[in-house]
Amino acid sequence: MMELDENKKFSKILVPIDGSESSFKAAQFAIAIAHKFKSQIICLHVIVSPQPHEYANLSGLVTPKQIDKIIFDVKKETNLWFDRIKEHQNSENNKIEILTDVILTGLTPYGEITQYAENKKINLIVIGTKGKTKLKKLLLGSTASGVITYAHCPVLVVK
Repeated sequence: MMELDENKKFSKILVPIDGSESSFKAAQFAIAIAHKFKSQIICLHVIVSPQPHEYANLSGLVTPKQIDKIIFDVKKETNLWFDRIKEHQNSENNKIEILTDVILTGLTPYGEITQYAENKKINLIVIGTKGKTKLKKLLLGSTASGVITYAHCPVLVVK
C-alpha cells in the first residue's frame, strides 16, 4: 500500500476545463482541496485539432493563418473561463497558485489529459462528470470516463 505524506498528498491538481458548468464545479472543488493541502492548480483546456475540411478555405487549402485564427479564437474564450475560476478563488480569499494551459492535440481529450497529468507529475485530477455536449442521458461523459480509465493518479469526479 502506498504511504502518503500529509503535506504532499495533493501538491499538484489538474482541472480540465471545457467551459461547461460541470468543469467550473470541478474547479471549485479543486480550489477547496488546494486550500487545504496548499496545492498548485493547473487548469487545462484541450483543443482537439479540427478536421482539415473544417478550416479549409474555398479552394480547399489549409493555411497556417487559418489554423492560428482558430487557436486564437479558442484561447480568447478559454481565457474568460480561466478568469472566472481565478475570480472564484479570489472571492474565497484563497491564496492558491493557479496556472493555466491550452494545448492543441490530435488525440482524444482524455488521452491528452492523462498524458499531460503524467508528464507534469500531477497528484490528483478533478474533472466534471459531463462536458459541453448535449448527451444528458449519459451518466458520465466520455472524457471523464477515459480519464478515470487511463489516469496514473487519483481522479475526483464532480457532479
